[in-house]
Amino acid sequence: MRLLLDVHHSPAAAKRLCAGGFDVLAACEDRSLTTLADDEILRAATADQRALVTENAKDFDRIVRSRAATGEHHAGVIFTSPRRFHRGRATYPEDLVTSLTRLLLAPPTSPTDRVMWLQ
Repeated sequence: MRLLLDVHHSPAAAKRLCAGGFDVLAACEDRSLTTLADDEILRAATADQRALVTENAKDFDRIVRSRAATGEHHAGVIFTSPRRFHRGRATYPEDLVTSLTRLLLAPPTSPTDRVMWLQ
């Protein structure tokens, strides 16, 4: 499973995951991704066969539902809660890295069109 961290997630998390052997990109480190609208970043993640990790559940839930209605697929969306993975805590981004590592070590059998909350 390959991941794209949405712009609000730390690039340090992506770097730590990559150091652990996982294929993870941070959108905030790619100028071509930082300016994209939400539906476009999901399209870019899908084109690169990456599940999108985002805390923007409100907008992406709407986008995913709209795509499902039209038969358009995505490579997966993983929602994170800002309460669980708060950027102001001393444990961030390590807590995000730990949870994503658990997911990446035991990924879903078919991430296509899957929407989940990261624990």
